[in-house]
Amino acid sequence: ALFTQGASPRQISLAIALSVPLGIIPLFGLITPLATALAVRLRLNVPLVLGLVYLALPLQLLLFVPFLRMGESLFQLAPLPFSPHEIMAMIETTGWGIFQQIWVNNLAALAVWLLLAFPLGGLFFYLGQWACLRWQRAPSPSLN
Repeated sequence: ALFTQGASPRQISLAIALSVPLGIIPLFGLITPLATALAVRLRLNVPLVLGLVYLALPLQLLLFVPFLRMGESLFQLAPLPFSPHEIMAMIETTGWGIFQQIWVNNLAALAVWLLLAFPLGGLFFYLGQWACLRWQRAPSPSLN
């Protein structure tokens, strides 16, 4: 009841549409404040938005490397190494330059996420509306 209290099907759908893309953003550490600020700004149910964001967080971990690789491909960047041996070799050759490459590649991953976030949000908005309206129409079970 806390998650849907006083929320219309449109608000629930908007919360779903906002939460899923935010939950998979390839940016660690800022999701909770960002989701909270957007939920408050759009007058959505904050516990619902945060709960859905946290449910999507495993997808963030699964999609982080694919977002990085797609960003590297899209912007023709050198791929980031993931093996400890390659990382140490890169630190020895570039020094602090590795952090610049990490920053640029993360921005490229964020750009790929932005390209996918709006269509994904729209899809989840309409799926959420359809599910909410179908759930409202379903007859409630009688206790007789």
